[in-house]
Order: sequence, then structure tokens, then C-alpha cells
Amino acid sequence: MSQEPWTDEDEYSLAVRRPSSDWRYGAKDRVVLDGKGLAVGIAVAHLTFCIFWAFHSLGWALILFIYSLLPAWVVGAVVGSLVGLALRRVRNQWLHVAAFFTVGLLMCLPFGGLSATGPLLFSLSIALAAGVGRLAIWRLVVTNEQPSWENPLSHK
Repeated sequence: MSQEPWTDEDEYSLAVRRPSSDWRYGAKDRVVLDGKGLAVGIAVAHLTFCIFWAFHSLGWALILFIYSLLPAWVVGAVVGSLVGLALRRVRNQWLHVAAFFTVGLLMCLPFGGLSATGPLLFSLSIALAAGVGRLAIWRLVVTNEQPSWENPLSHK
């Protein structure tokens, strides 16, 4: 231990301590998803999107499955990670599902005009697939059920 008071780590440690449980994420994080859950969500969303298009035309579903495989995984990983990161502090998972649906709809709405079936149908199919993908990983997320962190100053 150093003689300098400003280098004493015990006295000048972080003000917020971790709780007794093994919560290894941020103090305000309530819902956290790992890479496995993200991959499962993207896979379910991609399959859901192709199944929706199978109702329209089986040939289109197979073509969309093959040609959208790489873009769905790349865009799904980036957007899913960013939306999940932004929603870490929100404990209500129904809000997560609604946010994934809304982000999918708003993100794809400008590109829906490229679809022969109309801009709204194409965008809704992607948004609904994103919502179903987030709904599928409901039990894979790690939730922090503690209402608040313990205050280290309250034990003195």
C-alpha cells in the first residue's frame, strides 16, 4: 500500500459496488443478451421472413432465403446489437419486442418501394420477423431482477 492518500485503492475505490450476486454487467443494465441469443434471434427472424414470403410464393421464399442470408445476418447483427444495447436499461421485454418491430419497420420503409408487392407489405414482413426474432429469445436474455444496487455508504 502506498503512503500517498490519493493512490490508496481501498479508500478511493468506485462509489458503486457490485451486489452480492454475480451480475457482471453495468449497474443500470436490466436485460442483457449474449452472442448466442443474438444468433438465435437473427436465425428465427430470417426464417420467419422467408416463411411469410412462402405464403405469397414458394419460389420467392427459396430465392429470398438464399439471397437474403448474408444481408440478414450482417444487418441483423449490427441493428440487433445496437437496439439491444440501447434497451439494456429497460426491464420490460414487451417493450423490447415492440422496439425491434418499430425499428425494423422504420428502417425498411424507405426500401419497401423496391418491392413489387408494395412498400408496406415488404416493410411489415421484415418488421414482424424482427419482432418474432426478439420474442423467440425471451428466455435467453439475462435479466437483473434487483430493484436497486446496495449503497456501500449505508452500511457504515
